[in-house]
Amino acid sequence: MTNGHVLARLRRWWWRGIDAIEAHLVERRHAANVRVFCLGFVAVLSVIWCLQWLAGWREDLNALYRPGWWGPTLVWQAGLIAWLLGMAAWGKRARDARASHPWAVQLALMPALGGIVLLGVAHGLHDTPVPMLILNVLVFARGLFAWREVRWALALSVLLVLASEWLTGSGHMPYAPLLSTPVFTGAALHPWWALWVRVLFVLAAVLMSLVLFCLAVAVQRRRAELETLVRTDALTGLANRREFMTQLEREAHRQARSGRPMSVVLFDVDHFKQVNDRWGHPAGDQVLARIGALLKTHTRDQVDTAARYGGEEFVLLLPDTGVNEACLVAEKIAVRLRQERFTVGEQGFHVTQSVGIAQVVEGDLDQALRMADRNLYQAKQAGRDRMVASVAFPEDVKRPAWAV
Repeated sequence: MTNGHVLARLRRWWWRGIDAIEAHLVERRHAANVRVFCLGFVAVLSVIWCLQWLAGWREDLNALYRPGWWGPTLVWQAGLIAWLLGMAAWGKRARDARASHPWAVQLALMPALGGIVLLGVAHGLHDTPVPMLILNVLVFARGLFAWREVRWALALSVLLVLASEWLTGSGHMPYAPLLSTPVFTGAALHPWWALWVRVLFVLAAVLMSLVLFCLAVAVQRRRAELETLVRTDALTGLANRREFMTQLEREAHRQARSGRPMSVVLFDVDHFKQVNDRWGHPAGDQVLARIGALLKTHTRDQVDTAARYGGEEFVLLLPDTGVNEACLVAEKIAVRLRQERFTVGEQGFHVTQSVGIAQVVEGDLDQALRMADRNLYQAKQAGRDRMVASVAFPEDVKRPAWAV
């Protein structure tokens, strides 16, 4: 396997992981998010546990911890890790992934946040990177869970910090009670504490960067989705009227500068009210969705604009397209629609549409829309299932329209 393949696979894994975390941040399903939170916190806690465990195997390093405290705190941390792994296992096996489990959220958050604060107090909150880890856990928890679910664990953390400050200030508890002497005493750091601080600092920085990156990706994608919703018709997937008018104005300015042809095509489903009345609104939605698909199929990506103009009315904006070419496009769509058979149960029906076409001249989009609408009306008056096309010349120039 070449280096390029390895890098490509690593990129895929990276973005797959980012997509998974982003989905958890957005969906906020209790079972899945409890699992993600617990596994992430176990990874952090395991690093702290391993560092303390390694220090216990050398007499000089073990002397850095208060006598009698090294072993019990390791057991306590191992118990917390086991508890969180159990909660992660519950989250994986939860029967209803979409159900609300507020009790499970608290059973994960309260021990985790309380535990990391106690570890910070034990090592010293003022001169170690543990507060950065606490901040990471808080930000990660807030991203996965709602504020009302995080506030109790946050309140517990604040109370523990305030209690430790009061106990330390009043002399009832030494600063950094787990250690024989604090990590930072004003002199050069002990080599072990220098390594310990660097490891925790890098861990905190990496985790914070990852959490903020995932949150930024989630916000960016939600913003893109909202922008799409603003511009798009939900039923057909086409542009909505607002987006069409924006594109029409942009293309009209370009057409006025370049002098190249541009056409507007209006479609209206014939007797659509009868479709809804006889076959039901779901059948009407089926017709509109299918017309939307046909318009997408017969238009050029990144060039033409197909939109739902309102109700059963659709519109095409065809840059660099004269009225004759627009007629060919409209006729292809009309033929395909006549061939479509829509079914309701065992019964079926067909629909047709009337079409009005106008070619824009000198960027006069208002005149083009009025002309296309007037041509559409004439097509309906002439018996429907036909199209009327013309060139929308300025008002002082009268040119005839022709029907197909």
